[in-house]
Amino acid sequence: MQLDKKYNFDYWEERAYRVLSHFNYTYPDEIDMYDICWRYGIQIKPLELPFMDESVAYESISHLKALSIPKNKGRRGTIYLKPGLRPIEKKLILAEEFCHLYSHCQSQLSEDPYQIAKTENQAKRMAAYLLMPEHFLKTVFNVAIEEAVLISDIADFFVVTEEFVQYRMNLTYNKKMDALLYANGKLGTFEWID
Repeated sequence: MQLDKKYNFDYWEERAYRVLSHFNYTYPDEIDMYDICWRYGIQIKPLELPFMDESVAYESISHLKALSIPKNKGRRGTIYLKPGLRPIEKKLILAEEFCHLYSHCQSQLSEDPYQIAKTENQAKRMAAYLLMPEHFLKTVFNVAIEEAVLISDIADFFVVTEEFVQYRMNLTYNKKMDALLYANGKLGTFEWID
């Protein structure tokens, strides 16, 4: 697959770009979701009974890894995270929950399954653009001109999972890829055959 593409932002990428425009990150591993949440007035608390808001029945959400509860006004709220999550998993979940509070001003506890699926998809999409912005992907593409770059290398560069990289690359290029490489004068992709 050839990666030469005229680039157009989609709606969720524009929202992620607006968030990132308030920060001066030089490298993708500097994207700090705790700092972003703090700057947007979002609290982060453990998803444990002593820290829960009284309006939430803990028994009904204790199985979740995370939950975000918006405030009545603005893009503020509280994100509850289950203790003991691995650092990368915590980063990805925190990004997605931040995107819920930034983009959706409703609690998912009372929504129907269709609406929940829709908002989850939107938050995941925005989180992918937030943690893997296009301007940092260009750095990866430049490296691929010199040597093949595996999805695992990209995951390490962005400090995310390989599955997350696959999802992000699919958003832009609508193609599964396992490596980027330069061949016959063009940057392309490689997919392993199972």
